Amino acid sequence: MLMLNGTFYTMADVEDTVEAVVVEADHILYAGNKKVAESYIEESDDILDLQGATVFPGFIDNHVHMLWLGEKLDRLDLSTIHSRQAVLKAIEEKVNTLQPDEWLIAEGFNDNQWDDTRIIDRLELDAISTKHPIVLTRVCRHALVANQLAMTLAGVTRETPTPIGGYIGKDDSGRLTGYFKDTAQELIKRSEPEKDVPYLKRMIALSVEHLVSKGLVGGHTEDLSYFGSESYEKVTAAFRAHIQEGRTPFKTHALVHHDVLTNYLLDPSKSEALPYYTFGAMKIFVDGAFGGRTAWLNAPYSDNATTSGLYIHEEAELEALIKTARKHHLAIAAHTIGDRAIETLVKLLKQYPSTSSLPDRVIHASLVSDKAIALMQDVPIILDVQPLFVSSDFPWVIDRLGEKRAQQLYRFNTLTQSGIPILGSSDGPIEDVSPLKGIAVFVNRRSIYDGKSYTKEEALTVYQAIESYTKKSAIATNTEATRGQIKTGYAADFTILAANPFHVNTEDLSAIAVKMTMIDGQIVYKNNAL
Repeated sequence: MLMLNGTFYTMADVEDTVEAVVVEADHILYAGNKKVAESYIEESDDILDLQGATVFPGFIDNHVHMLWLGEKLDRLDLSTIHSRQAVLKAIEEKVNTLQPDEWLIAEGFNDNQWDDTRIIDRLELDAISTKHPIVLTRVCRHALVANQLAMTLAGVTRETPTPIGGYIGKDDSGRLTGYFKDTAQELIKRSEPEKDVPYLKRMIALSVEHLVSKGLVGGHTEDLSYFGSESYEKVTAAFRAHIQEGRTPFKTHALVHHDVLTNYLLDPSKSEALPYYTFGAMKIFVDGAFGGRTAWLNAPYSDNATTSGLYIHEEAELEALIKTARKHHLAIAAHTIGDRAIETLVKLLKQYPSTSSLPDRVIHASLVSDKAIALMQDVPIILDVQPLFVSSDFPWVIDRLGEKRAQQLYRFNTLTQSGIPILGSSDGPIEDVSPLKGIAVFVNRRSIYDGKSYTKEEALTVYQAIESYTKKSAIATNTEATRGQIKTGYAADFTILAANPFHVNTEDLSAIAVKMTMIDGQIVYKNNAL
């Protein structure tokens, strides 16, 4: 197939372009001069006239939760509701549509965008229904609110001990408020309805169709341990079935949560070569998130001096997990948001260097101290960052951390200048999975709340932002020789845009439409409106 009449950015260097591309099967046969490209084509071959579109190597979301994304698309979505009362009304309306005893699990409430920021109490949910278990998941997925029936079914009482790295909400009298943070959420989630392989297949299909519509050809996902008994077996079976049934392809790279490491190691099929499903690093959670004040900080929160956040594992346990990964020649992918979490992790990664062909990954890397940057330069790591966190955390996060520490948030430019690879991602469904929206925030650093730009000195250029979803993403999977560029011999994965990101006003980056998405030379999404 000959692709022509487009602007092809190879991503080999800034503004490096070719005139045409020839695709054979799943790879690029030739990328370069139009006349030379035409010489490859015979009468029976296809010609794809791009009509002036702009083409990039296929965008990759370097940290996403594909099954959770499918669930968000399938469930009541609270993320766009900006009022506490409106959230309660939406829940009441949804309850009225349920079958007897059916659970209501809603996604994405964000108290930081409400006019009244008090967390919803389980008594308010009980007033809506005592016949349906109700669970509201916070946008960060580090907290949830449950009604009394959900807690009863989970066996949670006042006497239930709080797990390490968790929080169970109680009022001054000791009454359970229904609020659970981080590891304590599992007390509720373990009693939710079992999710079988057909259900998980449906969530994968919903997720993939949404992701390719955003111009994504692949994603690095973390979802092997969250779906009840035999979660690893069910999730991997669902992904394999999706591929084997010939559904929409998507290049999925799965992180392996440490809770299912044994299942992974015992899986005889893990080394089977599947075209669209590979395994990667071992996932660890080091701390929580800013929203619930559970990110682990070096000093107390500025708006609550009684806490410096939560560590998910005692340091000796964290060290043991890293040693286990190294024993099996696995890289580490660690959720780290607070400055103390990052420093603690990187010291251990230096102490126990990786023997894997894949790099260690620091996921989020939100509050990065100068000390952390110095430590990172001695360790071969990559950072999976979420630019949209900038737009959704500012300005409220300044109250959490104080003005001085807020200057050390999302230091994308400083880290890039320090030589530490920055990989773009969404953490979807936590944030919108559109890479164009991510690129816009990388460049503009504009808040969705007040429209202001924050710590603009940490902005990336348009090229650097796009590079984080293309060429640099290949570092994570050790595929730099075959992916991430438009180059002869590379994978025929393309994100085709209706406008040129280098030529539009930076404020219009997020509005650029995806015209087409191609994976291994196959058109998997086409915008029929264009």
